[in-house]
Amino acid sequence: MQWVYLICFALISLGLFALFGIRLNDVLAALSRRKSVTLSDELKVLTGAPAKGFFNRESYEVKQLLKSTGRESKFDLIKKSSLILFAAGAVLALLLDNVYMVPVMGIGFALVPVWYIRSTANVYKKHLNEELETAISIVTTSYLRTDDLVRSIKENLPFINPPVKASFESFVYEAEMINASLISAINSLKMKVPNQVFHEWCNTLIQCQSDRTMKNTLPVTIQKFSDIRVVQSELEAMMDGPRREAITMMFLVVANIPLLYFLNKDWFHALMFSTPGKIALALCAGIILFAITRIMKLSKPIEYRG
Repeated sequence: MQWVYLICFALISLGLFALFGIRLNDVLAALSRRKSVTLSDELKVLTGAPAKGFFNRESYEVKQLLKSTGRESKFDLIKKSSLILFAAGAVLALLLDNVYMVPVMGIGFALVPVWYIRSTANVYKKHLNEELETAISIVTTSYLRTDDLVRSIKENLPFINPPVKASFESFVYEAEMINASLISAINSLKMKVPNQVFHEWCNTLIQCQSDRTMKNTLPVTIQKFSDIRVVQSELEAMMDGPRREAITMMFLVVANIPLLYFLNKDWFHALMFSTPGKIALALCAGIILFAITRIMKLSKPIEYRG
């Protein structure tokens, strides 16, 4: 019963924190005020680098993923969903009468929104890279022919698809109606798309405004998208086998629990209701949780680093 009281106390505390808008970081900061702040700590705050600790790193990565996919406003919703799912996982573990599973199931349920964000962000980034490669390829071809960037983008707008089409439309509107400086308009376009190769392409376009011979280097930049696609395909082929084997093993481990009920009920009861069996289940669940987390991290698309 003491575990039930502890869980209820934790849930009530979290509910009060959420009701009065108190963040856990504020409480931790208040408890650690006497700790001296180093120059590196201040630099991390200024640069937005993630603080130490698993949850701080995960929070920072989720915030960056939401920002890169234009869903930064949903960060609070993700945090609240994770908190609710953590409570649901902890309660489910208590209903199964296994207190050792409380932290594992709580953290596992809490990470479900994070895994969803990661998977959707990976799909978005792959789609963004494909559309960017197509868009800048046709624009570059027209630009090499006409030597007019605005005209090149404008005549190819029907062939450019979302999510990059809106950025190019905004560029044409800004260059023709708002800003007479083409370099400023290119900089605005560059900031709207979070992609290193695209930024390099935009920087080359800026150089082309003062040196026309730089146009010949644009196809070299576009080739980097093809290189990334080839490397990504090879990486996915390498990861497909181990990932499939890991998922199969996790499925077999979970499926053996109900199968054990039909094979030997004494073993099943020892696994589900004895203390060593509960600890073994918690360890297996922890290993599966760790494996899923690693698979999600290794499944993200590669990015070019200049």
